[in-house]
Amino acid sequence: MYPRNKYWLPLVKFLKKHLEEDEYFIGPEVLLYEFPMVLPYQILKDIRLEDYDIQHIVFHKKLTYDLTNDYLDFTRENNFKPVWGNHLFVVFKRNPGKIESIKAAQYILHTRINWKKYYKPEKKEKTGILITTYNRPDFLKRLLSQLQNREEEIVVVNDGSDKVFKADYEKIKKDFPQVVFLETPLNRGLVFSLNTGFSYFLSDPDVEWIHYIQDDVILKPGFFEVLDQIKDKKKHPVLTGIYRKPHKIFEKTHIHDHEVFLLKSAPAQHLFLHRQYLMDNMPIPNPYLGAPKPDRGKPGQGADEDWWLLSWSPKSIVKRGGYIVCVPGLCETDGFGENSTWDPVTKE
Repeated sequence: MYPRNKYWLPLVKFLKKHLEEDEYFIGPEVLLYEFPMVLPYQILKDIRLEDYDIQHIVFHKKLTYDLTNDYLDFTRENNFKPVWGNHLFVVFKRNPGKIESIKAAQYILHTRINWKKYYKPEKKEKTGILITTYNRPDFLKRLLSQLQNREEEIVVVNDGSDKVFKADYEKIKKDFPQVVFLETPLNRGLVFSLNTGFSYFLSDPDVEWIHYIQDDVILKPGFFEVLDQIKDKKKHPVLTGIYRKPHKIFEKTHIHDHEVFLLKSAPAQHLFLHRQYLMDNMPIPNPYLGAPKPDRGKPGQGADEDWWLLSWSPKSIVKRGGYIVCVPGLCETDGFGENSTWDPVTKE
């Protein structure tokens, strides 16, 4: 139960009088006992605030460790104005009316906020590199050789490769001791590997971006540097460094002087994803177990992990009216460059 003192009780009384039924609002977690629709400060880093019609925000003036910079910006930049306050709390309302603003004048001594003291120094963003492999130790060794001396944490999910390859994979582990290997006891398919690897990185709250790279990918010079310049968690949360026909190019443009293609579908050989985007669209549904895929579905149909993450999911970038940003030529797989005519349906 929330503390029963002279600061909490008036806050609860005000909220009960002014909140609409089933209204989402931001506030301290203990308000859940009275208001189940409260969005606690602790989860603000892991949700997309614009997905909610937030009209009220409860600002806890003594609680600094859970207040993210994004939350502070959201409060200040979306015309939230103080309508009530005391020594401990300020209640902000989006676009308050004239009468509400006049009434709020009586709380002016409690609602003046020195915003600067709440902002935290920006942390250096952590990036993870996820690789999946199945029965292809030679490809994996080549890719890891390209990633030597990278500062990012590298995780390899070995999707139950056959025993005949066990010695090859064990040697790779010894040759690349800095790499984390996650072994699945049985071959459960690419979707299982992706859900496992992405979840590993998402469990670290400091990981902001994740590269997914299939084991047969060849990286080109500038791969990491160019993508780091273009990435934007709000504008460009989904990027790729590989292009294949027949994925339609909706527009060719430039971002930071780099030519990019704007797509609504893309292959999954390489993806560069923001953590929030992954949290919105995971887990990836698994239409089958094991590989190769049993004889069902469309001819040549794969695991559909790329279609789900990029296009099909209700919260995909495409469903939100955005585009996948492709920087062509940053990477490729054997025989499949930018000009390939490879067809994902016929596999020809």
